Amino acid sequence: MTLVGLGLLGIVGAYALTVGGPYDLLALELALPTVIGGGHVWYGLRSHDDVEGVDRASIVTICSCLCGIVFAFFCLCSIYLFSLRMGIDVTGGLMQPVLISLSVGLGLGIVLGHVYVEFAQHYRENKRLSRAIDASMDGIAVVVDGRHVYINDAYAALYGLQDESALAERPWHTVYTSESQRRVEREVVPALSDRSYWRGMLTGKRTDGTTFPQDVTVSTLEDGYVVVVRDVTDQRDREQRIQVLNRVLRHNLRNTFTVIRGHANLIADRSPELERRHVRPIREEIDDLLTTADKARSVERALDRHGNADVIEAAEAVRRVADRARASYPDAAIVSRIEIAERGSATTINDVVIDALTELVDNAIEHNTTGRSADGRGATSDRAADGPTVEITVRTVESDDSSRLEFTVTDNGPGIPATERRTILGGRETPLEHGSGLGLWLVNWIVNTTGGELSFADPLKNGTTVRLSFPIARDATTDPSPMQRR
Repeated sequence: MTLVGLGLLGIVGAYALTVGGPYDLLALELALPTVIGGGHVWYGLRSHDDVEGVDRASIVTICSCLCGIVFAFFCLCSIYLFSLRMGIDVTGGLMQPVLISLSVGLGLGIVLGHVYVEFAQHYRENKRLSRAIDASMDGIAVVVDGRHVYINDAYAALYGLQDESALAERPWHTVYTSESQRRVEREVVPALSDRSYWRGMLTGKRTDGTTFPQDVTVSTLEDGYVVVVRDVTDQRDREQRIQVLNRVLRHNLRNTFTVIRGHANLIADRSPELERRHVRPIREEIDDLLTTADKARSVERALDRHGNADVIEAAEAVRRVADRARASYPDAAIVSRIEIAERGSATTINDVVIDALTELVDNAIEHNTTGRSADGRGATSDRAADGPTVEITVRTVESDDSSRLEFTVTDNGPGIPATERRTILGGRETPLEHGSGLGLWLVNWIVNTTGGELSFADPLKNGTTVRLSFPIARDATTDPSPMQRR
């Protein structure tokens, strides 16, 4: 475009030198070509980002040149035909109108080239978006005035249809059961009016009359709604199976263990030798299994509470965990370190993290084979140097592109086996690699559901450090306060 502009300015200069005349008349004749030529130079010197799949500069240049040539050609033809009809010679006056026509054509070509490029960009974006929506595994529909105006293949398949034409212009509410239709009117529509968004469970109805549960998300558009639907039949069935199995573990097995314990006690009363060799191991195994069942209930309660959890100051969370541990394990040394400012949004955390920290502390003490302190109090690390020691720390960690709130629990125990670490961090168990209980799984689930990261590290001496790291907003980060220790 710079070359085109310079070329037009060169023609303007040649015209001025060739034709000559009064300066005011030349300025009037050459004003428009000069402005358009300068505009081409300015446009060519600017930095333009090419649209994906489109060379913006080339297209605009070609359009400008073509329009300029066409305009100049038609101007020449018009003048020639006019001279033939009028029988006059206008050869001497051709340069000025042709120059004007060329300039106007070049300027109009830039506009047309830009319009084409913008339309091409929008077309490619819409085509790419349409392909992504059609390829989505979730059903997606656009609803305007209560009727379907667009659905993808996955949405049609959910209702047993071969293509989207069967639902075209069909009322949206007709794809749900009567109860779900009433819920749409009672909950969904008011929610969309208030906050432009709703998500929940509805029951869909296929063309053959069968029903299925749906996870539905509805968002508002300028003139309608976007509806995203997912069939959660498998998820619901899986949850029902888990509930049944959980009930069996809670009720039936506990009752069975009570019967077994009663018979074991009768055997122990009759034979001290059998009590020592057989009954005592039976009791220990029963206690372990009942402890696991209680742990499973604790896991369920903690995860159920996640959706309704409150926020708490990170420092306060550490204090609560430490105070509880000191009361529950008087022979252990519990040290807490707070290396953050205690106010501001950067120091708040979902309070279910307390459950994760408590589980780590309990695990560190109960599996610690180190001898207990002689005085039994274990109030400080000095008095319990030979017993279980657990240090709970919270700090803010700064990096170039992020800030994180980091909790660590460090103990002086035997450490967590490498296979169990790999199992937890990998997120799945195998017959050869599996965890020994539910505690670390609970920690992992809580950290994942609150957007954090779980990691393990070995301190310089014996023991293990478990790290829980959570992202915080950069603008909410506060300067660390002097380290506090208890």
